[in-house]
Amino acid sequence: MTYRKNTDCSQDAQSTQLYRKFHTARVFVHLEVNNGTKECKQECWKLIVRDACTWTGSWISPVIAVPPLNESIDKNRAACIILIYKLNKIMEEYTAGIVIVGDEILRGQVTDRNTSYLAKKLAAIGIKLRKVVTIPDVVNEIADEVHLASKKFSVVFTAGGVGPTHDDVTYSAVAKSLGLKLEENKELVTIYAELFLGKSEARRLAKVPSPCEIIYVPSSVSTNLSGKTYPVIKVANVYVLPGSPLYFSQAVDVIVPQLPRGTPVHTDFIDVNLEELAFVDILDDFAKRWEGQLSIGSYPQAESTTITRITIEGGQSAVQEAKMDLQSALISREISSSKQFTLSHARAVEASSKQQPHIKTAMDILQRCYDESPDAIFVNFNGGKDCTAVLYLLATVVKLRGAPPPVCLYVSDDPFPEVDEFVDNAVNFYGLEILKMKGSIREALQLFLDSHKNLKTGIMGMRRGDPGADKLDFFSPTDNGWPSMVRVNPILDWTYKQVWDFLIKHNVSYCSLYDQGYTSIGARATTKPNPLLRDPNNPTQYLPAYTLTDDSLERHGRG
Repeated sequence: MTYRKNTDCSQDAQSTQLYRKFHTARVFVHLEVNNGTKECKQECWKLIVRDACTWTGSWISPVIAVPPLNESIDKNRAACIILIYKLNKIMEEYTAGIVIVGDEILRGQVTDRNTSYLAKKLAAIGIKLRKVVTIPDVVNEIADEVHLASKKFSVVFTAGGVGPTHDDVTYSAVAKSLGLKLEENKELVTIYAELFLGKSEARRLAKVPSPCEIIYVPSSVSTNLSGKTYPVIKVANVYVLPGSPLYFSQAVDVIVPQLPRGTPVHTDFIDVNLEELAFVDILDDFAKRWEGQLSIGSYPQAESTTITRITIEGGQSAVQEAKMDLQSALISREISSSKQFTLSHARAVEASSKQQPHIKTAMDILQRCYDESPDAIFVNFNGGKDCTAVLYLLATVVKLRGAPPPVCLYVSDDPFPEVDEFVDNAVNFYGLEILKMKGSIREALQLFLDSHKNLKTGIMGMRRGDPGADKLDFFSPTDNGWPSMVRVNPILDWTYKQVWDFLIKHNVSYCSLYDQGYTSIGARATTKPNPLLRDPNNPTQYLPAYTLTDDSLERHGRG
């Protein structure tokens, strides 16, 4: 059996000691459990290897095929898992602190750009930035902060206060914080003499804490050093860097790749068109459910079309899973609280279309209409469930394309007042320009098209079960005797159940009659609740339309 030990784990004494402890514990369990039996030894060894691989990831990479679990050694195996887990957590927890030095930052004369740059670089390699502090050019204050940070965090960065002037006191402060002398470094004297020819004052830059490690950083041609290499120093676990963002970032780019790698933090976000108070309960439950696994933040966006941005940080798989769960809950809340159709509504439908072919087909048909004749489209809306589904799909396409909503034609003849009320609400929700007409559909359509000469493509909600729909296609010209136009039926092949699944999943508002047993709505005089939906526990009441299970009985109740 062969083990590969990640070199990052042996970069300091603590890591080496932990690895040895783990190795000793592993061998102890191996010998203790198996009582000298060769076969059992091999089995236990393999189980320990598997646990090491599971819990430590790249820390110890076993080269072996893992056999099935042997229950006889389960308790000892569990003890070993706990040990491995604890050691691994210590190994992976790399932390950092930043000490920003400068009176000019505290006075607001200079903006700190270094923290953001370094924080992103550290996060990319799994080092967690735990503290950032900004302090004045005072030796004792700098020394106190550096002393605390160097003991608390794996690595510390200081920024600023390393120049040649009287107020550049960071080197002195770092030496004091670590109990070291401040001495002139001969190597640095030589380096600065070459960098600043003829400038004796440059020797001041070479007076640093002793001992220290010198790190060479290539400068860009845009700096005063014109592409030359310049030094920064490391004292114990403290990197002492210049405050100039240009030189600071260049030093960070050299140093960070050499640091031990923890578990990289994956970050994602969700933009929500709601104030925080509108979903604080959802966020509370979510944060409690993922406590210890993810870091979740909520940030109002002052200068954005988005009202609030929620960030999720943690392991990549956990972030991805959590984002899907949270997004679903937030979209439902956003939709239910919205008074108008928004981009969030549209994105939810777009996401469904990627999973459900019938929704994608309908969307593609509507997209084709806008691709071919965007100025010729109108929608024929009668307030029914099918037209409501089509209108929602059409609003999705319009919102995603950034197109203006089409003109809506509403023709009624002996309508239910509930239908009229729903149509009025829909007009406001979808932002429609509507033309209401009375009488027969044929006559109303002719008058409508006569007054809107450019409109030639009518979006409708016909399905296969409707009268006269058996010979229709997605795109069909009108029959003889009807005004000339193209009828577009994007949900022609949808089932009754698919219509209701769509409306319910996306919280689409529909006419209240459907909750009173009506499954197909026509003229008031000839339409009754579907008798098959009479509530068996209360014969005076009817069940909602979406409870009907047999599509062929949808039109029961129509005269």
